[in-house]
Amino acid sequence: MVINREHLLQERLTTVTQRLRSQGYRFTPQRMAIVQAVLGSTDHPSAEEIYQQVSAVFPMISLATVYKTLDVLRDLGEVVELPVEGRTRYDGNPRPHVHLICEKCHAVTDWNEGTAFPVPEEAIAASGFRPHHYHMEVYGLCSRCQREDEDRADNGRGP
Repeated sequence: MVINREHLLQERLTTVTQRLRSQGYRFTPQRMAIVQAVLGSTDHPSAEEIYQQVSAVFPMISLATVYKTLDVLRDLGEVVELPVEGRTRYDGNPRPHVHLICEKCHAVTDWNEGTAFPVPEEAIAASGFRPHHYHMEVYGLCSRCQREDEDRADNGRGP
């Protein structure tokens, strides 16, 4: 069965919209555009990147509005903040999954959504700690940066 990404995005938008409204937040067109930008992205954008995208449609929006909306979404557990090279990036998928982070170009990629990684939940619970969410980060070089390094080495220029 082929899953329609657009359909899943619409379902997720509906869920987040209902959650925001049930928590007493107004749902303006600007806030909807911010939510769509972060949930619809696979690039794990920064607040500034989201602002650039949304301000193209809503030129009067402020960067502060983007940050406030992202803070609300984070506090509700609808997005995850990822610190990458001194910048905060946002992931609209709060379910546990693995992030592959390139140490050279700082690209963030979700690794095979269907791949689960074991978390010893029983052992964590036995310690008295109650986790709310978790994710795993793997650092290394993406395929593009590896090719660039190999090309430099092949041309005698070194890394």
